[in-house]
Parts: sequence; C-alpha cells; structure tokens
Amino acid sequence: MDRSLVLSVSAGTGYYRHIQISEGAVLYELHEAILESFGFDDDHMHAFFMNNRAWDEDAVYICPEGELNGSRGFTTKAKLSKFRLSKGSRFLYIFDFGDDWRFSIKVLHVVEEATPKPIVLKRVGEIDQYGCSDYDEDDYDDEEDALDENEAE
Repeated sequence: MDRSLVLSVSAGTGYYRHIQISEGAVLYELHEAILESFGFDDDHMHAFFMNNRAWDEDAVYICPEGELNGSRGFTTKAKLSKFRLSKGSRFLYIFDFGDDWRFSIKVLHVVEEATPKPIVLKRVGEIDQYGCSDYDEDDYDDEEDALDENEAE
C-alpha cells in the first residue's frame, strides 16, 4: 500500500500549512506544493536541508539550476521515501537565497493511503512573498512616466 506524509510547513509563528503528500513524490513536488499553498511565485532557487541545518552541505538537495558544493543531489530526483521520514522528523526548506525564506517542516504523521497529488489540509496566516502589500503596479508606471518626463526637460 502507498504511504503519504502529513507535513506541517511553517514560515514562522502564525504562518503554516499542513500538506499531505505521497512518499513517492520528489522534493521538487513538495517545493511546488509549499509555494502554491503560500501563494508564492516560483521565481527563485530553492534547497532542502534534510538534517534541519541551514547551509549544511552534508544534507542539501538543491534545485536543478542551482549549484552548491557538496550537494547530495537535485530536488527533481530525490524522493521523500529516500529519507525514511517518520512522525516527528524535521527538515528545512529555503526558498529565494537572497531573501532567505525559511520554512521549517515537521512530519505530523504518516498515513497508509495514496495521495496522487499534494493536498493542503490546513492554512493558517497569509504572508506576502514580496513584503509590500500596498504595492500598486499603476503607481510604479506613473513614477516611470514622471522620470521620463523629467529627463526630457
């Protein structure tokens, strides 16, 4: 029988998701599920640190376009089942190495059922990937137009 993991993915106090995902899924699928559940754009590199220690080269799996000395492999190849995760296991996901979004992941429990695609079971808290919730693209365009007009004078 297929097994699935129920994971708590936390981006800090008051911001978390519970995601159910197949043990047969690769880390890249978990990356996609995390970003989708938090409403983030997939526009930066990412890595998983399976020993829960940031930037530890002995346990890092990185996105295919990334390069990190000592990397154990790519997130597109490493299946969750490889890590023999059980209730209480913890690991770390870092997205956008510049902004350093850190997500703590804990296995809440293992279920004896197939999960063909990741399911978000619970959402708590909303965060803005870009940290500027009152950003208005029209305002930005107006500023650009004003700059262009000033240069023309």
